[in-house]
Amino acid sequence: MLPSARYELAGLGELVADPSRAAMLLSLMDGRARPASELAGIAGVTPQTASSHLRRLVEGGLIVPERLGRHRYFRLSGEQVADALEAMALLRPPERKARPSTPERAALTEARTCYQHLAGRLGVAWLDTLERRGLIQLSGGALALTGKGMAHFSALRLQPSRWPAGKPCLDWTERRSHLGGPLGGLLTQHLLGRGWLARRDESRAVRVTSRGARGLAEHFSLRWP
Repeated sequence: MLPSARYELAGLGELVADPSRAAMLLSLMDGRARPASELAGIAGVTPQTASSHLRRLVEGGLIVPERLGRHRYFRLSGEQVADALEAMALLRPPERKARPSTPERAALTEARTCYQHLAGRLGVAWLDTLERRGLIQLSGGALALTGKGMAHFSALRLQPSRWPAGKPCLDWTERRSHLGGPLGGLLTQHLLGRGWLARRDESRAVRVTSRGARGLAEHFSLRWP
């Protein structure tokens, strides 16, 4: 281990250990940018306190600011930050007593976005379906659409200039992999664009619409729920 690694790890741990900063980071896990005022409300702190937290997260390289007009927005600095947060969630200590489920937690567990790709029970089921139908395959550690998969999505009017690769992303609630990486993001945005998925308010949680339930069943033999 490099001598500096322990200090870098400790610095990262300090940044995410604060509950307010953790709440802000988790709210940005969908890849969208949010204004400081919204992040303050999510964290339950004053605008002044939020500003201090956001400054530390920017300095730590976990988020980046964007200015739109007179307003500043913040987003995660990259997918690697989302991956690190998911990995840290997987390493949480075992709970001595089961936490009571809330509607919000149940919705996130069922289906959510993880830096623009589909996660939760639905995300795991989505990857299982793509693999079972031979539309995607693992090669050299990456997940790529097969020729059959490209033709299948092209028939659903998804025709990018190039098909990106994806990667297995270990889901922190399901402890199994969902489809991450650029391919995961591309397919998830396509499902949202077709109206098969819809966001639940402003959270990361998503739901399958009635149109989506029909489409997933007809084109992928995936019946949800």
